[in-house]
Amino acid sequence: MPSSKFELRGLVVSGVGVAWKYVKEYEHVFERLLGAKPYPGTLNVLLPDCYSNILAGVKPHVIQPSRPGLCEAYVYAGWLGGIRVVIVKPAKTVHDCRVVEIVAPVKLRDLLGIKDGDVVKIEIDP
Repeated sequence: MPSSKFELRGLVVSGVGVAWKYVKEYEHVFERLLGAKPYPGTLNVLLPDCYSNILAGVKPHVIQPSRPGLCEAYVYAGWLGGIRVVIVKPAKTVHDCRVVEIVAPVKLRDLLGIKDGDVVKIEIDP
């Protein structure tokens, strides 16, 4: 795991249960970024400030919509608990700007034993 100058710290929170559809829709993109097939779901993390303020100096990878009705998403590669992850922020979402979704090749809650309310640290690749 490389060292990183950007870190996100936030609280694990529950989502609305629909992210698996989008992970599946963009599986090929996430697989390329992760180097492995993504787990069909996300880990939601509530940050202390809007993600765009925290990551102002980091250029995101932009995922273009795969079909009409979808929006672009901003993604950042990083690490959580030694696991390669992709931090995702869709342009349109039900979550406010402080919530990011984490895509990983495993179910992070199970592998890392984390639950709602736990604080996690995500290291962002520069």
